[in-house]
Amino acid sequence: MSDEAVETVEIVLFDIAGTRYGADMTQVRRIGRHDETDSVGAPLGTPLEGRRAIIFMSSGQHEVGLTIDGVLGVRTVARGELRRLPLAAGPSPYIIGAWLDRDQAVLLVDLFATNPFRTEATHA
Repeated sequence: MSDEAVETVEIVLFDIAGTRYGADMTQVRRIGRHDETDSVGAPLGTPLEGRRAIIFMSSGQHEVGLTIDGVLGVRTVARGELRRLPLAAGPSPYIIGAWLDRDQAVLLVDLFATNPFRTEATHA
């Protein structure tokens, strides 16, 4: 067994219209109601209920929200378990990777890229 520390990342898991997504918690300011902030629209699809929002900062310290159906929790994941998708292979320009949570796929989202008020995406 190696003495090396495993590098991890915290992923917030959420649902939009039956599809599971995840985002790096360092991009998330808080979870709130969908009507608390300016919305980034529905770049990942139209939520079925859309009562919640993942709230993050846009350029200029302005809060924006991605409307979701629900939060499924936060998981600490080893970076080695995450898979980056080539930009050409992604179902949308906002999907940057995937993670297999047991037997369910989770599409990894760059929240900053979903923001139409931002001039650049951060595919970190």
